Amino acid sequence: MSNAIHASTVQLTPAPQSQSAVGSQAEHLTLMFLLQLIVIFSVSRLIAWFSTRSLGQTPVAGEILAGLVLGPSLLGYFFPEQLAALFVPQTATAFVVTAQIGLILLMFQVGLEFEFGTHLKGRKRSVIVISMGGLLVPFASGMLTAEYFWQQISGDKPSLLAFQLFFATALSITALPILGRIFMELGLSRSRVATLTIGAAAIDDVCGWLILGGVTSLIASQFNPWTSLARLLALGLFFVVVIALVRPLVLRWIIGDLQRRPLSTQGISLMLIILLASATVTNLIGVFSIIGGFILGVALHTQRTFVEQWNAKVSGVVNAFFLPIFFAYTGLRTDIGALEGNTALWNCLLICLVAFASKFFGAYGASRLLGENRRDSALIGVCMNTRALMELVVLNVGYDLGVLPKEYFTLLVIMAIISTFIASPLIRLLTARTRAPHATPGATEVSNG
Repeated sequence: MSNAIHASTVQLTPAPQSQSAVGSQAEHLTLMFLLQLIVIFSVSRLIAWFSTRSLGQTPVAGEILAGLVLGPSLLGYFFPEQLAALFVPQTATAFVVTAQIGLILLMFQVGLEFEFGTHLKGRKRSVIVISMGGLLVPFASGMLTAEYFWQQISGDKPSLLAFQLFFATALSITALPILGRIFMELGLSRSRVATLTIGAAAIDDVCGWLILGGVTSLIASQFNPWTSLARLLALGLFFVVVIALVRPLVLRWIIGDLQRRPLSTQGISLMLIILLASATVTNLIGVFSIIGGFILGVALHTQRTFVEQWNAKVSGVVNAFFLPIFFAYTGLRTDIGALEGNTALWNCLLICLVAFASKFFGAYGASRLLGENRRDSALIGVCMNTRALMELVVLNVGYDLGVLPKEYFTLLVIMAIISTFIASPLIRLLTARTRAPHATPGATEVSNG
């Protein structure tokens, strides 16, 4: 086993504690965790700044790359001892839990941003057709090609069906928030193509998270039909309860409270309690906690005053504090150096080709059927290929379930990074004639990806 691999596994496996977590032991753990955070935030800011200024990327793309830099793929490859010394096993639990709490908050915010009425207004048929093309074609392609990759897994193999479902889901994801940020930076956020694409991406993401919840339930129950059905029914019942009971009560409180004053500390605290309770319920049902955050966000997305104030007071902390930790968490699990031989390179190229081509031609074909010209259809196809953070969330879920072996987790992370980094320059190329002359790439702050 290489030093890089060793470094990547040490920090994610909690070590047994021989001392009580008080006194000097607690101070030592705090010191190590603080050092980890300082390094993560510093590297994240530096690479995000470089990516926006020199590469024309969004800040979140740079932060994703920073996570990879901090892991065994780069830092651990050249400095394995330093990586192991920084990300010590004793802080692994705190590190992982912090990343997971950040994901719950993030998915809540993603749900809040789905303005379905705006996305579908006057364009319902076109948006739905493009969305289905950009979702069903890559999902079908993933199901068909997954067996080829599954056959090459060495050692213990996951269930073929489980691997197929997760592989197909991973190929289907589109990152809505980063798309909105790219269009905003290019001065195209109010263009017809942008509204079509963002609307289609919104539906894609909702369907993707619903599929993820269903797939997670099936795999967690080991494909036992009755257990799976019970979990899916429980998840559906919880969604109904949130929409029919929790949502009206929370909205009544939100509307009443915001009429008297801006979102207060007490209001944020109460919302956090409700959010964590929602995440707890979905965890107990047998699907991941992040689904609970997403469901609650979708339920409350219509209260735009609350969304605006939440974004103003809370989302910045989530983006600046929790997201870099999650990217580092993903980077520490990703080991490009462990990919050996021409087979790994070929598989990487093939995964990227299948992922990009299926998403592109699915959306492109649907757009052409609707009468869009070639350039606009190509632009929609490229935009739907933006995966970014949303893809990494799905991949981590698959890895945690044991469905994605480390090699394919790494290959799919590479695919997510490549698809994210090529999106901005291709979009700029395709919109060079139409975008506002004053649009300045990279001029905005960190966004969800």
